Amino acid sequence: METINKKRANPTLYALPRLGTSIFMGIADFSLLFLYSSAYNLHPLLVGVALWSGKIAIALFQFLFGWISDHTHTKWGRRKPYIFILAPILSISFIFLLLPGLILGASATEMQLFIWFLIFNIIFNASYGITTPYSSWMAELFTKDERPKVSGISNIFNIIGSGLMAVFSMLVLTGVEDSLVADPSNIPPELLFPTIIVGILLIIFFYITGFGMPVEDTPKYETNMIEDLKRVFRNRNFLRVTLMQGIASIAWSIIGSQLLVILNDVFVLSQMEFIIIAGTMLLITIAGIMFWKTQIEKIGRKKTLIRIFMFGIIFTPFTLLGLIRFNSYLLVGIFVIASITISFGGWQIFPYIIYADIAEEDKKKDGELKAGSYIGFSAIPLNIFQAFGQFFSASILALPITYQFGAGEGSIGLVLWGPICAVIFGISIWFSRKFIKLDFSDEEEREV
Repeated sequence: METINKKRANPTLYALPRLGTSIFMGIADFSLLFLYSSAYNLHPLLVGVALWSGKIAIALFQFLFGWISDHTHTKWGRRKPYIFILAPILSISFIFLLLPGLILGASATEMQLFIWFLIFNIIFNASYGITTPYSSWMAELFTKDERPKVSGISNIFNIIGSGLMAVFSMLVLTGVEDSLVADPSNIPPELLFPTIIVGILLIIFFYITGFGMPVEDTPKYETNMIEDLKRVFRNRNFLRVTLMQGIASIAWSIIGSQLLVILNDVFVLSQMEFIIIAGTMLLITIAGIMFWKTQIEKIGRKKTLIRIFMFGIIFTPFTLLGLIRFNSYLLVGIFVIASITISFGGWQIFPYIIYADIAEEDKKKDGELKAGSYIGFSAIPLNIFQAFGQFFSASILALPITYQFGAGEGSIGLVLWGPICAVIFGISIWFSRKFIKLDFSDEEEREV
């Protein structure tokens, strides 16, 4: 029987890379649509294709690295080799993805820019598969009782990363838009140096954790990929939870892509107003994580998740406030950001513990803890749904129906995405109520 590794694993050391990955993926999900469509003037449909392709790459490689690492047997364990190899690739591709002008110069054609975006977004997302071997440690080095604490520490680093991401996206990217439009090769220092520094820090964080964490147990599994996939498909609850996450992620993907766009193009906020919005987003994210963590402890995972979706249904349609004329859009922006962010803070809690719990529950059948296969496989449908969400998010900006907003003018799609997300959250609630289980045998099953 395989057991949790008894060597002492430091929760803070384990959680450290979350600071880098939350900045990386936060910027990728929150800023790339804005950066390439507004600053680099790439057609929204081409942006959508590149974003879609990146998510497909995540889907394939998160599963691939998860399954391969499950079956790796070295003196470094089964997870560390992939962390050491993939971290530099992830970092370099991130830098090139944000700064195409470094190589392409100022005279790149639209097709050259699209190919650059497509290639490096695929490489970036493929190397983000590092998170599957890394996340698998949750099930292998920490007991079920320890995981909420580890998740809480991880969320602290996520909060810090999310705050830095918000500041970078709202202040730096919007502030350098005009410079990049005029000359993409003339990269302002406030964009160039933070991008390179963040890329270097991610490598450092992963290497510190890689060298500092104990080596997990590395049993030699004889099963092949087909057999492991059959095992995954036999776990109906896992498949339903994964489908639920995929459905909801369409909405979260749209929200992440569109928030910066609506603030900049519809509400047309000033630099100082962006500072206020960024601070609001950070504080509300912290409050949301603390609030929803308390709710999980009081009422259980499933009921808490449904309430998070309910908040999304209530507040996402308020993007339609962009159709109304106000003397100032600062308060409108604060309200939209705060109301949506508090739900997003709750959603961030769940992925860290759900799949570790499911993998451990399944281990009771044959004693094998294959967290990499579970976490990796979940990425396939999840990222396919996210790919659709990002493609839709970019495509809706190409709607030919234009509208004179209170502070700007553009496609009606700039505000329609909110009500669309509310419908998706409604479907997520129905599916969660009817089909999934999140509170397992050692807890009292709570019916919603």
